[in-house]
Amino acid sequence: MPRRTDSKARMVTAARGLFRERGYLGTAMSDVLAASAAPRGSVYFHFPGGKEELGTEVVLTHSAETTALINRVALRVDTPGEIIRGFLDASLERLVASGYRQGCAVAPIVLEVPQTSTLSEATRRSFQDSVVILAARLTEKGVPAEAAHPLAAAAYAALEGALIISRSLRSTTSFETLRDVLAAEADRLRDEAAGAGGDGASALAAGGA
Repeated sequence: MPRRTDSKARMVTAARGLFRERGYLGTAMSDVLAASAAPRGSVYFHFPGGKEELGTEVVLTHSAETTALINRVALRVDTPGEIIRGFLDASLERLVASGYRQGCAVAPIVLEVPQTSTLSEATRRSFQDSVVILAARLTEKGVPAEAAHPLAAAAYAALEGALIISRSLRSTTSFETLRDVLAAEADRLRDEAAGAGGDGASALAAGGA
């Protein structure tokens, strides 16, 4: 039997998986309890604010794990293109392993929750923080600072779109195409900057994202 003391973590993990597959509105608290094998009283004890509070915990967990992933990838690779590949491949591998059932855990909340809610604000911070962290790691690998943020934003936008398209088509082709294009752009920006003494410009940076 699972320990009672880990029921909160199990509920957050279960909710995150259910949001990926069913969406936020399509997931009931009873589904979370069943999937986590948590006692029914756990809802009131750990999440007195109900489903919105649980959703916020899911967003915070997702954001923390995304940051950790980006930092892990950056530590083990040498080029900005490899950071892009590692970041996107993690989501692609999870999608394929789930039989194309599980997408992003945060995207359904963005689409299904009123933009004025506390939970919606948490999703905004999550996306913003992830883009900032990815941009910082790309800069460390040689992408000019003025180009790194637009590229990171494009990579995150591509990730969300690719998850939807790949789930619909049950194919990795579009995901892999986007990954390869963005990785090549990251390396091009680094090489251009190196060739110009660190002052390289980019059409992506000039256009913004």
